[in-house]
Amino acid sequence: MSADDGREYVLATARELYGRVVYSQKTHEKEREMWGKKTLGMNWVTIGMVSATTLFAIISAVLQPLPVLMITAFLASATTGFVLWQSNFDPAGRENQHRTAAKELLWIREQLLLLIERCHSTTEQVGHLQASLESLTRELTALYKFAPNTSPEAYFLASAALKNGEFTFSDAEIDAFLPGELRKKTVTG
Repeated sequence: MSADDGREYVLATARELYGRVVYSQKTHEKEREMWGKKTLGMNWVTIGMVSATTLFAIISAVLQPLPVLMITAFLASATTGFVLWQSNFDPAGRENQHRTAAKELLWIREQLLLLIERCHSTTEQVGHLQASLESLTRELTALYKFAPNTSPEAYFLASAALKNGEFTFSDAEIDAFLPGELRKKTVTG
């Protein structure tokens, strides 16, 4: 096997891993967004239940009718039960786990992108490229081992987002962020 063949094998493997990481990273981002919405919704429910319980507690303290005392006791019990259930369900924790996984995957994604660029260089030795690929593969395997599971819904949302160009940029969009000397073409307007 020639050095060029070895470089092509590293490049092909790095490209395959890069594609998988792009999908995994976006799927964790979509899962994080879903858990974020659940967390927000559950927090609003908690606020509503605590507010209603407090209101009825004040009314029952002032008026002391039996029906209001019973409603207050029921709301207090329901609020306590909901908060306990929410603490076991831990949507904020799950959101954070997916955020962390997405950020770690984004870092590996960037490293794979740099490796792909290095594979196109004729000066880098194949052995160095192979060692970098193996190191990134070990990091990725460890990350996948401990990353939280994602849902089919998150994968569907990620797939649709990526196919619609989310997280990709046109040359004009990139050029708009760069100083004139680094632009691919002149930005107008």
